[in-house]
Amino acid sequence: MKKIAVITSGTSDLLDAIKLQKLAVDVIEPRSIPAVDFEQYDAIAMLGGTDNKPMLLKAAERIIIEAQMQKGKKVFAEYVASIGHVYCAPPESTQFRRLVFCSKDVQIDGLELGMLLEDQSGMRIKPHDIACSHNVPILQYTTVHAHDGIELPSDFHKHISDRALWFENQGQLLVCSFRLSSFIRARFAPRARIEKIVAFIMEWLTGQPCDLEQLPQSYTTGSLRADWTIDQQAMYAAQLAMGWFERANIVRNNGLEGAIEGLGSEIYCDGSQKINSVQRADCIGEISFAYYMEHLVHGRSSSLELSNQLYQYMIDHFVCKEWGPFRGMMRWTEEAWGVCYQDDVARAIIPQLLKQLYENKDDELPQIFQILEFLVQTTGVDGTRIMRTDNKDLTNAAIAQLSMEPGNLPSAHYNGYYIAALLLAYKLGGKQSFLDTALRGLDTIMNVYPNTTREQSETQEYCRLILPLSWAYWVTGADRYKDWLYQVTQDLQKFRHSSGAYLEWDSGYTAVMRNEVGEGESSLLAHNGDPVVDLLYSNNWLPVAFMQAYFVTKDDDFLRLWEEHARFIVQAQIHSDNHYIHGAWARAFDVNLKEVYASPADAGWGPWAIESGWTVAEIAAGLMMGLARDQLIEKYR
Repeated sequence: MKKIAVITSGTSDLLDAIKLQKLAVDVIEPRSIPAVDFEQYDAIAMLGGTDNKPMLLKAAERIIIEAQMQKGKKVFAEYVASIGHVYCAPPESTQFRRLVFCSKDVQIDGLELGMLLEDQSGMRIKPHDIACSHNVPILQYTTVHAHDGIELPSDFHKHISDRALWFENQGQLLVCSFRLSSFIRARFAPRARIEKIVAFIMEWLTGQPCDLEQLPQSYTTGSLRADWTIDQQAMYAAQLAMGWFERANIVRNNGLEGAIEGLGSEIYCDGSQKINSVQRADCIGEISFAYYMEHLVHGRSSSLELSNQLYQYMIDHFVCKEWGPFRGMMRWTEEAWGVCYQDDVARAIIPQLLKQLYENKDDELPQIFQILEFLVQTTGVDGTRIMRTDNKDLTNAAIAQLSMEPGNLPSAHYNGYYIAALLLAYKLGGKQSFLDTALRGLDTIMNVYPNTTREQSETQEYCRLILPLSWAYWVTGADRYKDWLYQVTQDLQKFRHSSGAYLEWDSGYTAVMRNEVGEGESSLLAHNGDPVVDLLYSNNWLPVAFMQAYFVTKDDDFLRLWEEHARFIVQAQIHSDNHYIHGAWARAFDVNLKEVYASPADAGWGPWAIESGWTVAEIAAGLMMGLARDQLIEKYR
């Protein structure tokens, strides 16, 4: 049996993988090196990635290891500041950087040239180019907006300091410049590719096959009970999602202190994830609706109480109530205090409007109407509102000007749910200006359809149009809105995947959110045909939208679409021992890999972002809306 010395300062996923093999393994603290007889070992692994600071051996320790290397023993050095002739710069984050498999000489089954791998917001130490051999590395870092792979230009390898895994010392030394030790906890992706890399390292080091089947996973996806009906699976998924709000400490003090935005996309080397603790009016309103739907489905008075408390917190803290030009303005976040996005406001108040409809009440309408009246008076003559308003710019004259010229924003992203809120408010309260503004805006959007002003993708625009078109038909009975509803729904089917998901697509690549990597918001879509699903901007709206379309039209085809999409939603839900992600949905999902994976180009809401309102609450509410369909459809007759 081969005997391996592992020099490390702590436990790690990589150490656990080594221990699973048929090896004799001794774990040695770096400071204990002088007391160890290394002649007894067949190979040496130095795992420095267990610490934030790279491993740097003292002179006496290094001499011993270097001597073993000179004798022909193989040495693997992970996150080691200096070894052999190689020495490295101080650590830096790998966020927005991608690992690329780029060696023609090293064959690894399952990996092809140009394939991308993701080490999340990890850390690396860039080797100084003058200290490296200039052979072609196995892995190299690059900055690129792509999904699964890239074509390698002929000069790709000239960036010597970007190498991530490569051979030195005539092949006796394998250097890894990034923190690979926590590849499971930190959710490196795709999992199969990362495991191929780990297996290659160990097989090279030990000269024997490597078995990683017993390694744990940081999370899984998929239905836990495939034999259940879709309603049973949706029920379980919704309840798992509702539990996430408590497990991840999203809702504060039973709703009396609001709720936070959710989780950022950054996953660090220890497996922890960034918490977005800012409070947003839209998220709070959306979460309140998920709890209301839980009350409807399960009859839980505690869920109704929590829903009401969240809504009241939002109204008390985010709505301008003083007389003046800002009266009724709903603030975006605790940070962006003077900013108002109309579609975010709409999604904050639509839940309460639906609660008024379902409970046959009108007590909250005066407050909601005041919020909508502020939006209407800052809306253009074409029924569209500019991207956002900032209080610092809103004088009485500026407000008047906004209302006298077109908004020129035929975008479902910015105006779709705003229009929907106006339509629902009109249905409940009969305020004519709401209806007139909504129909002008919807006509403006549909008159340029499908070439609307896109932010993330064409898919997103279609997903966001289904709800306002449904309610426009419900409110007016006009055939053109029904025809448009069916047209958009049919057009959306072009992007349907066999899983029931709708892939990101953008004909002509006109969506504006395609900023340089890490320099702004960015679509998950790099190229049409990528197997990527967006659960922050596109698919998350469909459970509610399909069900509302069913309520309005009574057409079983919309119920079928809800069921098919719900099957995908169940498959994309995250199951994990990590309570911060268990039961949630992340922004990105690769339908081929069946895991969270996509381009990390977005500076704020990348693949692993988990938005409490936009994603988890919207999806959970939509699932439960479908479960309560027989009860709710009566409200639309």
